[in-house]
Amino acid sequence: MQMSRGGGGGGGGSRMMSPKQLLTTILIVFSALSFIKLLLITSSSMAGSATSAHHRRESAWGVGGGVNGSAESGLTAKEVALLRSVVAARAPCRLLVFGLSPQLLALAKVNSGEGAVTAFVTDSAEDADSARRVLARRGAANEAGSAAFHQVRYRNAAGEAWPLLRRARANPACRLPTGTVRKSGCHLALTTLTRELLDAMWDVLVVDGPSGAGPEEPGRMAAIYTAAALARAAAAAGGRQVDVAVHDVDRTVERWYAWEYLCEDNLVAAKGRLWHFRVAAGGPPDAFCSTGPVQIL
Repeated sequence: MQMSRGGGGGGGGSRMMSPKQLLTTILIVFSALSFIKLLLITSSSMAGSATSAHHRRESAWGVGGGVNGSAESGLTAKEVALLRSVVAARAPCRLLVFGLSPQLLALAKVNSGEGAVTAFVTDSAEDADSARRVLARRGAANEAGSAAFHQVRYRNAAGEAWPLLRRARANPACRLPTGTVRKSGCHLALTTLTRELLDAMWDVLVVDGPSGAGPEEPGRMAAIYTAAALARAAAAAGGRQVDVAVHDVDRTVERWYAWEYLCEDNLVAAKGRLWHFRVAAGGPPDAFCSTGPVQIL
C-alpha cells in the first residue's frame, strides 16, 4: 500500500543558506557599509578643508592682521622690514605690487605723501574685495584713495616654468622689450594689464603673487618678467634707478626667473626669502643682464 507524504505545501519549500552563502552576504553588506562610511568621511573632510581655507582667508584679512609677518601671510618680520624700508626710501613714489595680502596692503600707507600712487595686481577678486573692506573699516580715506586694485588672469602654471623659459630664450622679443611693454611680443609679458599700469614709470615694483605654491598653481614667471621689463623701461626713460623686490626666492621658479631678468649684478640686498634688486639705465642693448643666461641643470 502506497502512502502519500503529508504537509507537502507547508514549509517544505524554504531553504536555509549554507555557511558559505551566509558569509558572502555578510561580506557584501559590510563592504557596502564601509564604502558609504568612506564617502561620508571624504565629503566631510573636503567640506572641512574648504571651510578651513575660507576661515584662514577671512582671518588673514581681519582688521590689523598680517602686519608683522606670519605663516598665514608669508612674509616674515625681517622681510617686511626690508620691504617697508625700500618703499619708505622712495616715498612718495609710484609703487606697483604683484600680489595682495594684508602685509602688502600696508605698503600703501608707507607710500604716503603728495603724488604717491600704489597699485596692486591680483588674480583674486575676493582678495581685492577684502582689501577694500579693510581700508573702509579703517576709515582711511586718504589711504583708500591711494590704492588701486587690478585683476588679472595668469595663463601659466608654475609647472610650465622651464618650457616657457626655453621658449623665451629663443624669442628675440623676450630678450629686451622695445617701446612700451604693452606692445611686447614676448609671451611672458602681461600685455592684458591696463595701459594705466603698462605705460606708467614705476619707482618700486614688488612681486609676491600669484601663489606659485605648487606646479598646478599660477606661477610668477610672467609677473617677474613684466616687473623687470617695466623697471628697465622706466629706468631707460627717466634715467633713474628702479627698485624691484621678489619674494619666495627659496623656490626654484622665483629664483631662476629673478636671475634671468633682474640679474645678479643688480642684487643690492637680501633678507630671508626676499631679494631686492636695483635696475639702472644703461646696460646691454639686447639683453636684460650683462652676463650670459644662467645654465639650468
